[in-house]
Parts: sequence; C-alpha cells; structure tokens
Amino acid sequence: MPVAGPASSWPIESPDGQYVYFSRDFRLWRVGTDGTGEQQIQGMPRVAYWGEALSPFGSGIYFLQYTNNKPEIDFFDLSTQKIRRAFVPEKPVYPWIGGLPVSSDGKWLLFPQLDEMISDVMMIENWK
Repeated sequence: MPVAGPASSWPIESPDGQYVYFSRDFRLWRVGTDGTGEQQIQGMPRVAYWGEALSPFGSGIYFLQYTNNKPEIDFFDLSTQKIRRAFVPEKPVYPWIGGLPVSSDGKWLLFPQLDEMISDVMMIENWK
C-alpha cells in the first residue's frame, strides 16, 4: 500500500477525543490531544499518504489496504495488534475522495467507491 507522498499529513482525532492520529514516514502515530505521549502505533501496517482512508473507532482503527491489487477494509485492534478483515469491496476504493467514517454505534462504515470516470474532449477551431 505505501506510495510516494508527503512524510507527514492528515491529523485525525479519535472519537473519544483522547488522541490525534497522524502519519510520519508511512507509519501511524498518535499523540494525546493535550500534545503529550507521542507514540508510534506498533504492529500497524504501513500507511499511505492518503491517511483519510483510516478511521479510529473503539478499540482500534479501520483502514484501507490493497492486497494483491484488491482493496480491503480491515480493522487493527490496538490492544492485541491483530488485524481482521472487515469488508472486501467489489470495486476499487479511492481514498482521496473521502475517509472511512464509522457510525457512532459501529453498525455502518462508509467508503468512497468511484464507479465511473468520464471526461469531455473539446475541439477549438481557429485557435491562435
């Protein structure tokens, strides 16, 4: 999943308001909202620069990754450092369109899927 991009970006606050998550050199980090206790999230796979494609929730983090060029949305449990597959989308997921918001009760997760890309080709005559 790692791709070229900025070394650090996209802070995301945890739903409980205790932490702010951010990337640094394709690794996930968190810091207390008071600015103390900065730490790298151990066991979490490398993250791409489009960090909007993850969402802290409950005891872990939902995140998008590609395995064998196929998208999957997984859950990383912070206490056990284990990953479980949450969902395998049928079509590509485009993280730059939005995040992975999770409903407050944990029953719904939204992900950005781009079904079609179109464009118009215009011809300009007598252009100088």
